[in-house]
Amino acid sequence: MTVVANRYRLLSPLGQGGMGTVWRAVDELLRQEVAVKEVRLPPELDQAARAELTERTLREARAAARLRSHPSIVTVLDVVMDGGRPWIVMELINGRSLDQIVRQDGPTSPSRTAWVGQHVLDALTAAHSMGVLHRDVKPGNVLITQDGRVLLTDFGIATLAGDVALTQTGLLNGSPGYIAPERLRGEADGPSADLWSLGATLYTVVEGSPAFSGMNSAAVMAAVLLHEPAPARLAGPLAPVLAALLEKDPGRRCTPEQAAVWLRDVARGDVPESVPTVPRGRPRAVKKRRIALMGGSAAAALSVVAGLVIWMNTRGVPQDPGTETLPSTGSTSSAPSPTAVKLFRKQPKTCPLLSTAQARTMLSGTVTRPLISTMRCQWSSADGASITLTTYRTPTVKGCKANFDGTPMKDEKMRYPKTKQRSASTAGYRTFAYTRKAPEISTGFHRSGTTFCLTNILVSVDYWGPRAGYTAVDRATAYVVEALEAKR
Repeated sequence: MTVVANRYRLLSPLGQGGMGTVWRAVDELLRQEVAVKEVRLPPELDQAARAELTERTLREARAAARLRSHPSIVTVLDVVMDGGRPWIVMELINGRSLDQIVRQDGPTSPSRTAWVGQHVLDALTAAHSMGVLHRDVKPGNVLITQDGRVLLTDFGIATLAGDVALTQTGLLNGSPGYIAPERLRGEADGPSADLWSLGATLYTVVEGSPAFSGMNSAAVMAAVLLHEPAPARLAGPLAPVLAALLEKDPGRRCTPEQAAVWLRDVARGDVPESVPTVPRGRPRAVKKRRIALMGGSAAAALSVVAGLVIWMNTRGVPQDPGTETLPSTGSTSSAPSPTAVKLFRKQPKTCPLLSTAQARTMLSGTVTRPLISTMRCQWSSADGASITLTTYRTPTVKGCKANFDGTPMKDEKMRYPKTKQRSASTAGYRTFAYTRKAPEISTGFHRSGTTFCLTNILVSVDYWGPRAGYTAVDRATAYVVEALEAKR
């Protein structure tokens, strides 16, 4: 078995995340079990980037060490260097994360969720008072111990006031669906952003599925920027508290003091009278508001997040040569022959890929475009039906496929069990698609979507309207593929 720093013997993995693996280990000096976080350094990083990531990890240790006295924050015991990279030694927690609890047990009651929220909020308040932002509050980073303690862990991308700002090359700063809108827009953030992430976390716990979902990371983050949370069905008295925490404008978001009082009331079984009420569903008028919001500054914000957040792994990558060599799937030999694939050198304009006349074949009546941006375009009809097209250019085919796995659609299946999913070839390209009824938008409406990679372009098509099945998105896919092929 591996021994780290001649002291910590690794036994078995406890969990895995974006920055590495957490191991159950034994401190052979003190003869006690601990948890050791192995920081994963991507092999493609150059020496400067590796040093930068190492500094981030050391900063995590400094941030967490300042908070070790708080009862709801996992204690960092040591940080050591071994094999040219840092390892974080923490107290071993016997328990489950909120993410595991939701997967294994389903949604948690509003009062229990509020009780958990109280402890996490208290931990965040303590961190904020010492100048520490967590920046990755999510269900996987909140642990419930066997004796009932609530613990916030993993300050892996925390920002310490006074530290030099660092850019995490090749890694996403946070988890899609739990990153506050202001962070996605690249604006200066603060403690309020952690409160938004807390709201998104509590929503998942009480509802059993995330507030924002999509077919890939880009779509999830676009939903955070442009859409309201999915209507809460199980939150009860906690619903208005979640709405106050998930306010997109940080200036209008509730304060920690307000959230603490409201969470306390719900945990006690009371209805917090001072929280503004929100409707228990999304009537048709709200749907129109959602469409109206998807323009102007919102569209510009989407372009910012797509350009600055999704594809941050371009640093250190050679200039795109215009082609990429991939193994040929048609070769019968044990070593497939390489095939040159022509890449898109720049982000295509999305709206021209589907004409208004083509959109009209999937919608009905007069068709307008309420949303127009470089990477996203939407066509809507008078009856509220719409079709939305999103494209994102990545530097490589591999980069596109890394975001093309359909994983977030597991959330759709969890929230709506009757969702149908399909993985097949449409218009000559392997696609992932889904379809279901859409009662949260309008009675009788259906929702369907598809995503695929055309070399290094990730394409997503989303349809809302009266047509059931895959017909609308399949037709749109055919039009888009034809238009993209003509541009290469």
